[in-house]
Amino acid sequence: MSIEDIKIFILVGGFGTRLRSVVDDVPKPMAPINNKPFLAYKIETIREYLPKNQIYLLTHYMSDIIEKFFENDKTVKIIKEDMPMGTGGSFKNAVKLLNLKDNERIMLMNGDTYIKPNYFDFIENSSKEINMMTSMTNDCSRFNTLVIKNNKIVDFKEKTPNAVNKYINIGCYVFNNLNFIKNIPDKCFSLEEKFKDFINLIDIKPYEYKGVFIDIGIPDDYKRLINEKINEK
Repeated sequence: MSIEDIKIFILVGGFGTRLRSVVDDVPKPMAPINNKPFLAYKIETIREYLPKNQIYLLTHYMSDIIEKFFENDKTVKIIKEDMPMGTGGSFKNAVKLLNLKDNERIMLMNGDTYIKPNYFDFIENSSKEINMMTSMTNDCSRFNTLVIKNNKIVDFKEKTPNAVNKYINIGCYVFNNLNFIKNIPDKCFSLEEKFKDFINLIDIKPYEYKGVFIDIGIPDDYKRLINEKINEK
């Protein structure tokens, strides 16, 4: 399978409750940044490295707004969930609806995080069944942290108030095989929680990203992103 055949799934179905004090009329990934939806910027960044790959937006909350914005873009398709399914359940639902084979390759990512990696290089260096983009972060208080040994993720640690200078999962993955996700029952579930549950049975390879990472889930980080020159190369 060539890199152009890899499908890109972007998780954009969440309710974004923490951001509603500043953005309440659109879903979180459509929050305006300089009069343009954040999700549009994210897709442009992907297209710098993967110009021809099919993108699927996995929607739920305020799906109609996302559908309307991308209705004329033939490289972007919508998979709408009837009910909230969590990051893992949403992924599993899309795999099932598209009737994907076990050996399909998928890039999966969160739709509410600002990153500008070399996506092509990430795919090229994704040699395991599951590959996770990671980042060393100064303030880890909002995130679970990772334990990495011998270029393998071996544990996930619960978030703690004073955690600093740890690796975190920044919500971007390459799956070279879909056996793991297919074997989980159809229900609402967190992908990271399932990684934790099966950490001794799966091989997750880290890929370190050293650029700017902003999770726009809270007002302070959303405002920080507005001040970031995100359209610079």
